[in-house]
Amino acid sequence: MLAKRIITGVIGGALTIGIIYEGDWLFFFMIILLAILGWHEYCNLVRKLGANLSERMGAGWIVCFFAAYWFGSVKVMMLLAVAAMLWLLLQTVLFHGKIKPVDSAYTLYGLLYVSGGFLAMLALRNGQIASYMTDAFSSVMLEPARFFMFLLIFSTWASDTFAFVVGKVKGKNKLCPSISPGKTQEGALGGFIGTVVTALVFSLIFQFSLIHALAIGIIVAVAAPLGDLVESILKRVCQVKDSGTLIPGHGGVLDRFDSLLFAAPAVYVYLTLIA
Repeated sequence: MLAKRIITGVIGGALTIGIIYEGDWLFFFMIILLAILGWHEYCNLVRKLGANLSERMGAGWIVCFFAAYWFGSVKVMMLLAVAAMLWLLLQTVLFHGKIKPVDSAYTLYGLLYVSGGFLAMLALRNGQIASYMTDAFSSVMLEPARFFMFLLIFSTWASDTFAFVVGKVKGKNKLCPSISPGKTQEGALGGFIGTVVTALVFSLIFQFSLIHALAIGIIVAVAAPLGDLVESILKRVCQVKDSGTLIPGHGGVLDRFDSLLFAAPAVYVYLTLIA
């Protein structure tokens, strides 16, 4: 099991790094695919609670909303946001015998949970925010948009890795046993320190502002484990071990990207505020 997890992680990590570096349409299609797969996994999870979700509508909405962002159409994005809100409310009236308000609530929750994180990754890589941040680089050794995505990815991986290793070696005190019994306070501290150090070292190599690197490292160190816990409680409520079986040794898309779904929007907000 461990060997399968390592092999899959290495292959998946290399593929992800390559696609992030190339960016453009390849990255766009990867994000769309991951978002749809994540949405499908979410729907399968909450159906175990008896929820009746609009899965096809949600998948179509994700594709259209992401495409509208990709092509820079703010008006279409607003139209889609309003249309989704109205439809989720009206379907409880039009199909009152089949769809309950709680079903629409589950649909909205899932769309926000899945699309928010992946859309933030798309926004970080498209370069708009990065174009305002070039002064924070002493020497642009790596295109800023690539740099921010790699900083996010490596910092989040560091959070997961250091928390796991330190937790296995030194973990004694449970962090939140009612949600995720395997997590420890020692592991959380190790993940926090490892994330901040990784962000600083990575930024030092590519000559990015260490002040901003420290801030981003702290943001990821807090947001990544929170994202992990959010998915953990979702799985616990639905009484499943993994969100899916797509990735051998890792579970599903949500299992692999749960930390990023929180860290990406948090980093995007920070960069937007200081840009």
